[in-house]
Amino acid sequence: MKKLIKIIIRTLLVLLIVVTAYGLFLYQSNPYIKALVRNNESKLFYRPSTEIDPLNDFDYSEHILTVDDSIKIHSYIFNPTKEAKANIFLIRGNSGNTSQGQELIKPLIENGFRVYSTDWRGYGKSSGVPNYKGVMKDTETAFADFLNRTKNDSIKTIVYGMSLGGQLAVKLTEENQTKVDALVLDGSLESAHSFITDNFRAFYLKSFTKNVEEYNQDYVAIRDIAEINNIPKLIIQSAKDRAVPFERGQNIFNAAKEPKLFWETNTEHIRTIPELTEELNLKLIELIR
Repeated sequence: MKKLIKIIIRTLLVLLIVVTAYGLFLYQSNPYIKALVRNNESKLFYRPSTEIDPLNDFDYSEHILTVDDSIKIHSYIFNPTKEAKANIFLIRGNSGNTSQGQELIKPLIENGFRVYSTDWRGYGKSSGVPNYKGVMKDTETAFADFLNRTKNDSIKTIVYGMSLGGQLAVKLTEENQTKVDALVLDGSLESAHSFITDNFRAFYLKSFTKNVEEYNQDYVAIRDIAEINNIPKLIIQSAKDRAVPFERGQNIFNAAKEPKLFWETNTEHIRTIPELTEELNLKLIELIR
C-alpha cells in the first residue's frame, strides 16, 4: 500500500512538473498568452503593422489628424471608379493597416462606393500605441473628419465594422444616429471580453480571462446595438468563422432593433468583401434604398 502511495505521489509530481514546464513554455513563446497573463491590452487585442504597401492602383487622398494633442493618425479616402452610390466609413479588424487591406477596399470602390479608412494609433504611419480607449478616440476623430469631408454629398452614409472594428462601429452609430444611414457588421465581436473567452479557451487560462472584463465598460456591441433606432442594419456572420463563433453574430442580431437583416455566409473570418462581392453589393444597395 505504501509503495502504491509513493508511486501515485511521484506520478503526480511528474505531472505537476510537466504541466508547469509546458505553461512556462507557452508563456515565454506565445506573446498573446503573455499579454493575457499581464493584462496588457495593447498586445492582447491589437496586431498592428507599420509596413506600408504602395497604393498605386487607387485614386485616393491621405489626411493626418490630431488626437489628444499628441497622437497623429492617418486616414485615407478612396474614390470610386464609377459614380458614387454611398460613402462607407470602414472600420477594419485588429490586424495590419489600411495599405495592407487593399483587397477589402478595391471591390467596394469598383462597385461605386467611396471608402474612408483610418489607421488607429500604432498602425501604419500613425503614432502612439493602440489601446482600448485610444482606438475609440481615433475612430471618433476620424468620423468627424469623414462627416466634414462628405457634408456636401447627396449620397448616403454607411458605417461598416469588421471583427474588432464592429464594436466601434456600433458605438459610433449609437452616438451619431442622425448622421448614419445604415450599419453593417461583419464578423463583429460581442465585446472585448467575448474576444478573450473565444480565443483563450484552455482551462489553465480561464482565471486570467476575468481580468479583461473592465474593458467592456465603454463600448459593448451586444449592449449598445439595442440603443440604435430606425437605422437599417446588416449583420454578417460566417458559419465557418473560427475567430468569432457563429452564435456571436446571432446574439448581436437578436439584440438589435428593426429594421435588420441577418446574412449567414460560409467564408473564413471577415472575407465577405473579397469573396462575396456581388452579393454584398446588392445587399448594400438594398440597405440604403
